[in-house]
Amino acid sequence: MSGMTRSLRTALGIGVCGLMMALVGGPAAASPGDTHTVTGERVNLRSGPSDRASIRSTVRRGDELLELKQDGNWTGVRNMRTGEEGWVFTDLLRQRSTSTLSGGGPGSFARYSSGFDRLIGRVNEELGYSFADRVEAGENGLLRVTPTQEWLFNTSREAKIYAAMALYQMWKNHNNGRPVSLALGERGGSPITIEDAANGPIMDLPALVGSSR
Repeated sequence: MSGMTRSLRTALGIGVCGLMMALVGGPAAASPGDTHTVTGERVNLRSGPSDRASIRSTVRRGDELLELKQDGNWTGVRNMRTGEEGWVFTDLLRQRSTSTLSGGGPGSFARYSSGFDRLIGRVNEELGYSFADRVEAGENGLLRVTPTQEWLFNTSREAKIYAAMALYQMWKNHNNGRPVSLALGERGGSPITIEDAANGPIMDLPALVGSSR
């Protein structure tokens, strides 16, 4: 088994924190087909993904844009009002809705972070079972992740905590730093939760979080 394979396998076994946070440490990785709202008063629509690219026009606060592609800190968009296409600095957008056609099954993270989803896929192959059974975005910035029974049984308390931390960071980045919350656990059970508060994120650990190992 290669060094990379061992590292990936260890990552989910002891918590995925280091490798996954490295992958999701950048700006939001949204998906083509997502819709966004402009948050700046007047935002330049440029011909390329650079502040040195020529300005085609401007969009205004509240305008709705359809995402076409991503390039670093820039999002390629189509103005849903005029049909004009161009590039906008991603930090000046707020995601309004996600595409349901962006790929992946119910346990996929592809619509939120393609890099995170690829890593999860490689780790799933090495472990011989899947990490997530279902991934759902709810209201008020909530991401609910229901793990598989295999992962719940085969991971330690520390692994579950680190996994929750990595998922929170991925979700936080996907939302460009806006307040979010995460629930990791069985549906109907007592999940690990992380929720943004005024003084920073707060983690709540149920008593049974370390039950298996």
